This record gives sequence, structure tokens and C-alpha cells, in this order.
Amino acid sequence: MTQATPSPHPLAGRRILDLGAFCAHRPHALAASMAARLCAAYGAEVIRPLPPGGEPFAQDAPLLPDGRSALDRFLSAGKSCGAATGTFDAAIGDRHALVAHAHGVPVQARISLHGPEQEDPPVTELGIAALAGLLGIVGEAMPAPPSRLAGHQVAYAAGLAACTALLAALHGGGEEVADVSLLDVAAWLNWKVAAGVMVMGRAPTRSAARVTWFTLPCRDGHMALVYQEKDWPPLRDLIGDARLKDDALFGDNARRGANRAAMLEVLGPWFAARTRREITQAVQAHRIPTGPVLWPIELLEDAQFRARDFLGADGMPALPLAWDGQRLAPAPGRATAAPPGRRVAGRPLSGLRVVDLGWITAGAATSTLLLDLGADVVKVEGPGAPDPFRNWEGAKPGTDWWNHCPFFNFTNRGKRSLCLDLKDERGRAVLLRLLEDADVLVENFRRGVMAALGLDVAMLRQRFPRLVIASISSQGETGPDRAMVSYGSTLEASSGLAALTGAGEAPMITGRDVNYPDQVVCLFAAGAVIAALEERRRSGQGAHLDLSQRELTAFLLGEELLAAAAGAPSPRRGNTDPAEPGERLENDGMGGWEVLHGHGGPASRLRVRDGADLAAAADFARGTAVLRCPDGSPAKGIPFRFAQQRLAVEDGCHPLGADNRAVLREIGLTEDEVTALEQDGVLATRPRRAAE
Repeated sequence: MTQATPSPHPLAGRRILDLGAFCAHRPHALAASMAARLCAAYGAEVIRPLPPGGEPFAQDAPLLPDGRSALDRFLSAGKSCGAATGTFDAAIGDRHALVAHAHGVPVQARISLHGPEQEDPPVTELGIAALAGLLGIVGEAMPAPPSRLAGHQVAYAAGLAACTALLAALHGGGEEVADVSLLDVAAWLNWKVAAGVMVMGRAPTRSAARVTWFTLPCRDGHMALVYQEKDWPPLRDLIGDARLKDDALFGDNARRGANRAAMLEVLGPWFAARTRREITQAVQAHRIPTGPVLWPIELLEDAQFRARDFLGADGMPALPLAWDGQRLAPAPGRATAAPPGRRVAGRPLSGLRVVDLGWITAGAATSTLLLDLGADVVKVEGPGAPDPFRNWEGAKPGTDWWNHCPFFNFTNRGKRSLCLDLKDERGRAVLLRLLEDADVLVENFRRGVMAALGLDVAMLRQRFPRLVIASISSQGETGPDRAMVSYGSTLEASSGLAALTGAGEAPMITGRDVNYPDQVVCLFAAGAVIAALEERRRSGQGAHLDLSQRELTAFLLGEELLAAAAGAPSPRRGNTDPAEPGERLENDGMGGWEVLHGHGGPASRLRVRDGADLAAAADFARGTAVLRCPDGSPAKGIPFRFAQQRLAVEDGCHPLGADNRAVLREIGLTEDEVTALEQDGVLATRPRRAAE
């Protein structure tokens, strides 16, 4: 990528005080430090005062050959670190104020376990994952032990949420305190478990019928076997063994899970005889998302990452974002002037419009977060290509099944629905009129789809120079792998996360019930959009944000990339954290698992919650991971709170096309024009493939 124009610095003029080093508990410190690191990447001047004992991460694994902590180096990037002075006494006195804006109107972000109302007990990331049900859903089928996600995913995800909340509060222009609960964020990432219990009466579990995505050994490592039902026939045909055509054994996911041993008798030898590259080329030729498991050290020479300038020679990852085709460069020194603020009545994004072309989770949930912060979101779907979540698990047959899929409704509450055929020239013309008054466009189509529709980014940027376009994809807009078919768990494999996750010989992916990269990218992408809106306030120009889920997943292993580049790659550590040597997992003797804490004092135990446990837990009910619509139905919640401005789910899910006429009237179409579009099928209120 070339630096054709000066790099934007959306937080230039902002000073951030990173108090993560003063946190009493390690997950809080990691989360605050990550939030501040992102602020530094966006151009803020970040000051990190240190307590008398120095940097708390200084001895944490992984260690570099010079003895320095790779974790410390990764989280300190872009910050001014040093001993605390009297200048910071007032701020440090409030240990909950982990990230503070100290230039103009003060804004703070606070990290806690349950929220600011309660005193936090000692807690570890493993314990938080257990409480949130996130630990219990990842791993091989029970009674095998659950698997923690490698690295610091629980704390880092909370840091992403804190950064997004802080950016939103700054954009709002008023004094504000953003509160981020580690438990709420972890449960928000694990929302499918909560949705299963609360909406469908049952939660996904680590049963054989559900654990149908897993890793398989091949000639030079492992492959992640990832596919949807539509992908099974081409995968079966590629393997070329007649035994796989036995529908009694392998006809659907449940049967394949129940008969996994028989399936592996066929698949195992085929995979074992081939290299990762050979298998990847074969499955990608058939548009099957199965992908290679790569170790962090292999990413240093990865062709896609090299083409996109993602990793430095020392392994330091760039911010996982290309902004109008370039990486954000370091800020040019201490900034002295912040852009003029605006004080908005209501939530921070009130008065802004988002056009949502997002599908399933990555794009759609990003837009939902922007809605929660006050934006008007218009979700655009085509009658021939509605959001696939409308026909997901739990969609019951009936006259309008497309309006009653629990997962779709859980994720898309509050958005206005426009059902518009973008393959029709008239439909595209309507979308372009809608974009004239829009502030943000979010899309996560397969790469090439927007261009095929005549909506390529270059045209949109030229026609709508103030528009912020967020393109969320698996690999990114550029590079040799841009067209690869991927799902979230494929990206766990190719980003280094799966290789480091798992307690046994095989690497571990989170599977269809988590798809971790799909969940965590929303927290980052929403913040990136707000950063672009901040830069627009300064420059008057919008931006194209190229967000790669694979890059983000690798970025969240930043310390492992640094260690690998320095010749000290980490092994797979299973459920242990070298910085928390007094905790481990134990079977409770009743088919469940517990986290055992013992840090020099009496041991305590935490049950690894399943979906039913989570839904019944009082701390979950008090939190914000799941909230209620005005009609009382549960919905995906909000992973942060504001002290001054209440955030809430204010509306339920609109039926497909319910807002066609209202939206089109707002952009100037006459009643006759709308009627003609309806009659010609350009506008619709049901999918074309719906049964008559």
C-alpha cells in the first residue's frame, strides 16, 4: 500500500491518560491498555503513567530474547510511558477511571467486572470466560474439557468495546463516563448461547451434533473443516468416496456429528495424504470455506499480509484497517488542537443515517451498534437476496417465516427495513438517492459483489465525498487472497488463533456457535466508523474503511507475532496462562467443569456455565449483553453503558420491507413512483424464493 496522501489522525488533538497500569486486577489492566493502544493508533497523544513498581506486564509471557515482555511491547506501542507524577494524582486516585480524555471536555472509560455499582472481586480471564459461558461452548464434544481462546481475547475484546464507547462519547461532545463490563462483553460475544435459551428454549452445547466444525491433521499440519449445509455436496464430491453419499449417516449436520467417527474414516486419509496448500487450493476451487491452520510464525511470510503491509519486520501488526487504501501512520508528535466539538441532544450519533448492507453478523451487528449510539439505520435487503440470517436455525415454516427467525430478529432490532432489488437499475438508482443524505454505508458482501452491482467504492467515494464506507471482509479488499471463501472459524485457523487454542494435540476453532472473528469485528468496526466521522469533522471528507477480519484476529495476538518474529514463538498452552499459575480446570464429577482459583490463599471455584446457567444467572440478568425490546422480547444488547445518556433497545425487529414507503418518501419519491416499483417487483415485502 502506498502513502499517496497524508495519513489521517482522527484523534489528533486529543490527550488520553492510560491508567491501565494502576488496575487492581489483570483483565481490567489488559482491557484498558488495549483501548488506549487503539486510541494511540488513531492519533491521540497517549500518556501511560506507571506505579512505583513499574509496568505490571514487564515480566509477562511471551518473553523476547532480550528478556523484555512482548506483551508489554505490544500494548505500549505509540504511548509515552513513565513514572507517575503529581500531575496525575487526581486521576489516579480514581482507579476505575482507566482511560480519560484530558483535553477540553473530560470523557472517561471505566472497566469493571459487573458494572460500576459493585466492588470487583479478584478475577481472571479464564474465570470471566467461564461466567459468560464462552469457555463452555468452545472445545470438543463433552465430556472433553472446554477450551479457552488463546491469548487475551476476553480482555482485548473489552478493550475494543471501551475504545468504541470512548470514541462515541468524544463525538457526542459532552462530558461523559463510559462503563464497560468484562462479563457483559464476553457474554455479548457469546450471544448465540443466550439467544438459544431465551428465544428458542434451548442453548447450543458442545454435543456431537453441534461440534461438526473441527480441525483435521494433514501432511504438514492441520486444516479447519468448516462448511455450511450448502457446502457439503461439493465437499463430498471433492473427496470422491461413495460412502459419504449415505444420507442415513451423513445427510445433515446432526447426522454427521453423531457419526463423526465413520465420517473421519473417509475424510481422514484424504486430508492426511495432502498438504495444507494442496487442500486449500482444491476446496477454494469449489468455493468451500475449509482453510489451513497457521502458526503465528508462519504469518510473518504470509503473502496476503505482506501484500497489505500488515506486519512490520519485527512482527508488530498495523492497526487492522486500511483507510482510503493506506495504513494509519504514527501521529506527527504531540497535537495541540482538537477539532471543534459538537454537543448533541441525546445519544452521540443522533442525527446521522447509516445504510446497512450488512449480512449475518459482521456487517449487520456493526450497524446495530451504531444504531444503539443514536444513528438512524436503514437495512437494505433484496427480494432475491435477503439476509441469510432470515432463514437460519429456528426459522419456522409458515406464511412469513422470513420475519420470525430468532437469530435475525435478535441481531437486527430497531432498524428500518427497505427491501430493494439492487440487481435492477431502478433499485440501484433508489439506493444512490438514499446515499445522498447518508453518513455511513456498511457492507460485508463477498468481495466483488458491490462492483458487480455497479456500486464500486471508487464511484461511491467520488459521488459521495462525505460518505464513510465500511467494507468488512474476511481478507480485505486487496491482496492475492481477497477472494477466498471464509467463515469466522476459517479465519481463526489462518490468523494463528486456532494453532494456539486447545488443550491437546489438535488446534481448536470456536465453531458455528461462536465464530469468534465475526463477533469481535463488530466492536472494532463500529469504533473505526466513529473515528472516520471524527476525521470528517476535521477535513470535511468521508473515507473508505477496508476492515479485514483475519487481520483483526491476528492483531489480537500481537504479542505472539512479536515473539515469533524475535525467534521465541509460543507453544499451545491449552487452558493455562503463565501469568495466572494458580488456576486450572477441573471436572466437577457430574459432567461439568469448574475453574479452580488458588493464588496464595484459599482456593475458590467457578462453575463453567452453559447456556441455561447463563440465562438464569443474576449477574447476567443485571447486565447489558441481552436487553428487552419494548414488547418484552429479548434482543442482543449493548456492550457498554453511559453514565449520562441511557442506552437502551428502543424498538423491535421490523418485518421485511415494512418501511419501504416511508423511506422512499423521505428521499423524494412520489406515491406513483413507489407504486410502480412495487408492481414491478423492485420493492417487495417477501423473498422471491418464499413458498407460495
